Amino acid sequence: MNSKISLLTVILISLLVFSCKKKESDAGNSIRFVKIEKVGMSRSHQELTFNGKIMENTLTSLSFRVGGPLIKLNVNIGDYVEQGEIIAVIDKRDYEIQVKSAKIQYDQLSGEFTRYKELFEKNRIPANSYEKIESGYLMAKTAYESAAHQLNDTELKAPFSGFVHEKFIENHQKVSPFEPIISMIDVSELQVVTSIPENQMEEVKKSKNQYLDIDNADVYGLPISVLSIDEKARPDGLYQMKFTFQNLKGHKILPGMSAEIKMSYKEDSKVSEIPTGAVFNLNNSSNVWVYNNHSKSITRRKVEVRGLSLNGKIEVLSGLRADEYIVTAGVYNLVENQRVKPLQPKSSTNIGGLL
Repeated sequence: MNSKISLLTVILISLLVFSCKKKESDAGNSIRFVKIEKVGMSRSHQELTFNGKIMENTLTSLSFRVGGPLIKLNVNIGDYVEQGEIIAVIDKRDYEIQVKSAKIQYDQLSGEFTRYKELFEKNRIPANSYEKIESGYLMAKTAYESAAHQLNDTELKAPFSGFVHEKFIENHQKVSPFEPIISMIDVSELQVVTSIPENQMEEVKKSKNQYLDIDNADVYGLPISVLSIDEKARPDGLYQMKFTFQNLKGHKILPGMSAEIKMSYKEDSKVSEIPTGAVFNLNNSSNVWVYNNHSKSITRRKVEVRGLSLNGKIEVLSGLRADEYIVTAGVYNLVENQRVKPLQPKSSTNIGGLL
């Protein structure tokens, strides 16, 4: 009885081994469609990331050059104003009277100056008489131009496009020359400020390219330029670093927003870049399937990977050569030396990839 059981056990084991080998053989001999891609080469960049805060580059207080009762104040805190837009107006009445008076005197002396100039050029009057008339004419001209400028200065216009930050006076109050009326934030050019720890200062100073991501403004990869960096650590042991950038039209970047600063500080020699789906783990190592165009089969290749590149692909330090082709999908369903057929790329005339 025992001998029959032993014989049966041997037969079952033999059948199991044969079945496994047959499946492995069938898998190796069957042709499978696979997606392949040529190995790409690029220069690898190492990157640092810091959190930052958007700040205004310019905060300016605006004031009139003349004084008088304020009759119009057209803005409120938070309003956006365009360059050249009228912000506030002083009562023009007294300044209009001054312009009219100065113009009458200027016109009168201008006519006299013209007549005396003609006489002087004909040597009919002495030089000192001509000089007195010329001096009076120039004084009247200056007075008229000054009065005209003062009248123009009764309108306070935005020197740049930006937001009203503060109001220092209310409508219908009397204002003095150069008394601050409002403050404005220039948002055409902004800053982003961050803090750098001491152990990363060397890499930061080596950085060549800096970019900005602002989630709340839906802005990514915005180039920025280094504005300043502290030479001495602050009480918290960190070094403040400032960057500047242009706030292009269409961007909704405002002071106070949080941002992420990315700095590329090191460029390595050329490395391979492959899709993440091409790498599989076997025996605690990273591997890929390399496609052989002559045998129409694949072989497993161990590779040394470092991590993800800036464009989301895996950087391979060794194990692949340029222009080799690798399988980029379904890598766990393949076996060594399996015959494969590359999938043809889809085209605009092959909808659904059926042809």
